[in-house]
Amino acid sequence: MKRSICILLFLFIANQLYAQKRFDVFYLGANENFMQQDSVKRAKNYEASLFANLSVPLFMKDSSIWITIVDYQSFSINNNYLQTDSSPIDRFNLHAFIIRTGYIHKFSEGRALQILVIPRVMTDFNAEFKKSFQLGGMVMYEKVKSKTYTYRIGLLYNQECFGPYLTPIFYLDWSITQKLKFTGMLPIYGKLYLEPSKNLSYGLHFVGLTTSYRVNENNFENYYVERNSIDVSVFSNLRIWKNVFFEARAGYSITKDYALYAEDQKVDLGLPLAYIGDARVRSNYEYENSPFVHFRLLYSVPMN
Repeated sequence: MKRSICILLFLFIANQLYAQKRFDVFYLGANENFMQQDSVKRAKNYEASLFANLSVPLFMKDSSIWITIVDYQSFSINNNYLQTDSSPIDRFNLHAFIIRTGYIHKFSEGRALQILVIPRVMTDFNAEFKKSFQLGGMVMYEKVKSKTYTYRIGLLYNQECFGPYLTPIFYLDWSITQKLKFTGMLPIYGKLYLEPSKNLSYGLHFVGLTTSYRVNENNFENYYVERNSIDVSVFSNLRIWKNVFFEARAGYSITKDYALYAEDQKVDLGLPLAYIGDARVRSNYEYENSPFVHFRLLYSVPMN
């Protein structure tokens, strides 16, 4: 009985705070890019990725929330170095362990403040832990304008391998009509979709991310990889059993690049699509744009 009451309380509070219809507790996903690399041989390259995410909210007496989100990501991609006299590896194997944990304070029924600390380990499993560790954070102010319109504004910061990276963010959850909706945290991700029923949604999706990883390989002991990705796709999300959903995307990577730099190659400040004080010289070839497919299996609970 107590467990049922706690679950109902969780769903009620989350619905009031976020004005969303579902909460994704866990997902497992995979991504496959079919890309070419801009090398002399025009060798074909394939990016293979795996994703896992777990979200755990802890509700407090004052209706505020302490939330912890744990992410694991892995990327495997072929690589060609510019140097011809070295003994290069032919593949990057990159791993990300990300924790987002912090406090969501509810001022009233329509206003809240979210403060998260975001430690990350971004590594090829060969680099030292202290060099792979990154620390960031996020602050967002939320305003629930109505049952169909919620927005948040804030800043996302991370200390990347190449220096400080700052992203102004605007979150929007908007039911434009009963079936046409938009959800996203711009400029990081967003989706415009139709939801004809509780079991099906489909539409357009985009993701834009910049991250960096420490690598430690022969002749490249003190280097890092900067990953830049802008993916645009169509998607479909289908309920397959109770609270379990299957999502498929197919699209094109407008940008998908893995740039290799020595650890002393820094920028003064990184911003979305722009860098201040960037005089770096990369040590590998650029990657071509490419099509991709993405699949996810989600466990998502109803919010109302």
